[in-house]
Amino acid sequence: MTSLSRALTIRLTLLGTVLFVAFIAAVLAFTFITEDPGVLRNDVTSQIIRQSVRPSGSAALQVEKTPGLIKIEQASPLLWYLVSDGRSVVEYAPELRPGLPIDIRLDGPTIAAQMRVGGDNALSVDVAEQDGSRILVATGGGRPGWDVILGYFLRAIAGSAAAISVVFGIMIAAAIAMSVSYITSRLRSAAEAAARIDPRAPRGLLPTEETPVELMPLTTALNSALDQIAGNMEVQRRFMNNVAHELRTPLAVMRTKVDSLSDEAARLALTTDVSRLTTIVSSMLQLARLHNTELPFEPLRLNALARDVLADLAPLVLSNGIGIALEEEGTSDVLIVANEATTRAAIANLIDNALRHAQVRSSILVKVIDGNVLEVSDDGIGIAAAKRAQVTEPFNRMSPHSTGAGLGLTIVRDIMAAHGGTLDLLDTEGGGTTIRLTFRTV
Repeated sequence: MTSLSRALTIRLTLLGTVLFVAFIAAVLAFTFITEDPGVLRNDVTSQIIRQSVRPSGSAALQVEKTPGLIKIEQASPLLWYLVSDGRSVVEYAPELRPGLPIDIRLDGPTIAAQMRVGGDNALSVDVAEQDGSRILVATGGGRPGWDVILGYFLRAIAGSAAAISVVFGIMIAAAIAMSVSYITSRLRSAAEAAARIDPRAPRGLLPTEETPVELMPLTTALNSALDQIAGNMEVQRRFMNNVAHELRTPLAVMRTKVDSLSDEAARLALTTDVSRLTTIVSSMLQLARLHNTELPFEPLRLNALARDVLADLAPLVLSNGIGIALEEEGTSDVLIVANEATTRAAIANLIDNALRHAQVRSSILVKVIDGNVLEVSDDGIGIAAAKRAQVTEPFNRMSPHSTGAGLGLTIVRDIMAAHGGTLDLLDTEGGGTTIRLTFRTV
């Protein structure tokens, strides 16, 4: 998985490095272009000579033949230089030296100074403090290579370059942090807007007013795709609703004709088939209404709703030889935010589902916990953990011998989604399945 922050950081860091190197190169190029070549070479030569001077103490001044100085002497046939501390003088190729515009004795009041003369006879004169002594270095005719000149200037600007690099690095780091923060905030806003989209009506709701230009193609494409998905879902819902409505009347007529059959065996078989078709059509209508209707919510007591639904269904459950019980735990004063009709339908569907999977002479337990959690438990064969994600999908029947439509838990799932609640499938202690509904409270 690619990290946008990491990629942006790497690219901005590389860009900053390139810009910094380009800046240093521009400074060096400007120096080389604007400086007199003779003065430039003499500056470097003077610096190398000064580095070759060794402290004299009471002895005569010494200039050590360092590798750098030897290299310049070998490459410069017109090189001359003079080094003096006011007491002694070290001179190289004095026959090439012109007259100097400064007293080399340094026995009077002399200040640190630099003097540069350009042109064909370029020379440089430096008076500086070095190791507690004041020395004079005069030179001309030096021809150091460009590699030596470049190294000299890089060392000369090392301190400034380090300071600039620190400031530049801080600026780049701040720019990276601000850029990443801005992009992250824009993406977070889009993600939050996407999370608020209703899955039942995924219209194009991603914001475009504050979306960066670079993200506009993605946002526009997603909005268009969401609009198309919503349109297709709407067509499917209308189709399912219309089919369910159109089938109700023929099924009612068919049931009437089946009931009038004289053949008992055929009548019972057809009655079972017609009842299953009627259940499927009714469930499809419930789903269509749930998806196409804005549910009105109000404060309700889950304990009271569970008791009412249980009282309505108890005769049906008991007629199948199955026991049913209601338990209430915790407080019963909590109010849930719910739609009464669909909440009753959810509880009834769970009890009907438990009835279909309960064993003979077994029992169903309905439990209300703390006023907002409802559990319906059976002692049937249970549901394997790997298959629990499938049982709430439409027309998914856990048993091939079941007479249900496979839509009961789908309806419960969609009801809980509309309520902003949750549906969880758990194991019943001792065997079986427990389905838990958790509602929002007031």
